[in-house]
Amino acid sequence: MTDEAVDIAEQFEKHLNSPNQTWLLGAGISFNANIPLMYPLTERVLEKAKAHFAADGDATAVLDFIQGDCADDAHIETYLTHLSDIISLAERSQNKSFTLDGTAVGKGKLVEVHLRLLELISEIVRWGYRAASGDEEMREGKPGESIVTSGEHEEFVKAIFGSNRAGLEDLRGAVELFTTNYDTLIEDALALHRIPHADGFTGGGVAFWNGYSDLDARRVKAVVTKLHGSIDWFRSKVSPSHLLRRRFGDTYPKDEGGAVMIYPQATKYLNAQVDPFSSLFNRFRNRLANGKDHSLMVCGYSFGDEHINADIEIAMSASGSQLNLIAFSNEMQEGALPETLSAWLSSSWGERIYVASSKGITRGTSGPFWSSEGGSRDWWTFSGATKLIANGLPSDVQELLP
Repeated sequence: MTDEAVDIAEQFEKHLNSPNQTWLLGAGISFNANIPLMYPLTERVLEKAKAHFAADGDATAVLDFIQGDCADDAHIETYLTHLSDIISLAERSQNKSFTLDGTAVGKGKLVEVHLRLLELISEIVRWGYRAASGDEEMREGKPGESIVTSGEHEEFVKAIFGSNRAGLEDLRGAVELFTTNYDTLIEDALALHRIPHADGFTGGGVAFWNGYSDLDARRVKAVVTKLHGSIDWFRSKVSPSHLLRRRFGDTYPKDEGGAVMIYPQATKYLNAQVDPFSSLFNRFRNRLANGKDHSLMVCGYSFGDEHINADIEIAMSASGSQLNLIAFSNEMQEGALPETLSAWLSSSWGERIYVASSKGITRGTSGPFWSSEGGSRDWWTFSGATKLIANGLPSDVQELLP
């Protein structure tokens, strides 16, 4: 094995054990927990929405219009953003409506469809859904019969905070966990394993948004920042400045027109300027700019969010930056990594990027090295990344290192 390959493996393992560590977790980490990825989620939400509004001509027209008016590769976030823009246009019109294929549809109906789509996303993510595939039939959870599992998230939490990593406690502060996911599995796994953590809310089963301003005063081992909101966040219509975290299915607060607070409720850039999203993204941005020999660990994220990508690129390319990016990412179409990640690897700061894929480890334009004799590594998966954190590099790599 070449000296370069050995150096890359040693540096990669060093970053796995970095005391200054931040995680960015995307939808891929919850797939095995039976929470659908974006396109299966989109198909199921639209299917259930059309069934719900089958006898409502105006609502059906709204669904057909946004689906037909958006690009072929659009998904539910795109549709919600598009619908939100249409609601804004209706609000500004003289008759408070928007004309869809020659028919004027009132703002009230547009809002009704929007809220129902948010509710369906919340329900599907809460109880779980697995689309039919091959010989596997479609499975869908429901109240009292959830199919969502927490096993991989619990193993991840045990790996991060396990006894074999106890020596890091004196060196690091709280582990920062940023996620784009709507589900609550990270928070649930932390609680199940009695890891004190903060998420910006104060309270119990029902809590209110209080931000992270007093975080230093809390004795926490993890900080969870949900960049795209959550299925258990609720924005009041009566008091829109009040954001709550509430139990799923609660009948209170009674608030006709309140909404589940997940991210695609308005144009993304604009929505990111409104609290709590402004403070959430500011935390992410400030965290990336913070500290020496800092490692950003990315898992389950496909590099498809332009806002997040821009914040990472700004931090990585800043003069004097010591941020290192460790991406657990598989090759996608035609055996290539995500386009954004590939471009970054070839950049002037690409030498601070390490990619663990099915083909091995890549650093900048070098690699992949350490391919498996079996032909494929699993360390790009959530469970594979967890095993690396818990056990270090696999034995066939370790035995070739000095």
